[in-house]
Amino acid sequence: ASGEPAVVLAASVHCAVREAIRAARKEFGSSELTFQLDVPAPMTHVKEMCGLDIVDKYLESLSAHQSRAAA
Repeated sequence: ASGEPAVVLAASVHCAVREAIRAARKEFGSSELTFQLDVPAPMTHVKEMCGLDIVDKYLESLSAHQSRAAA
């Protein structure tokens, strides 16, 4: 038995989260697209790194996304 599949799966999740953060930063106009993502990365930390640390900003982006989807 080998632990390789589990290690590869864990690495792919980390890479996916990192790319999601980068995409969110690009969408919100953040100039910093390079960052360090430590492990473990709790949801509060990921949300903050995406720029969604302020509830108003999150709600604003959500309503803008819904407006674009309805158009």
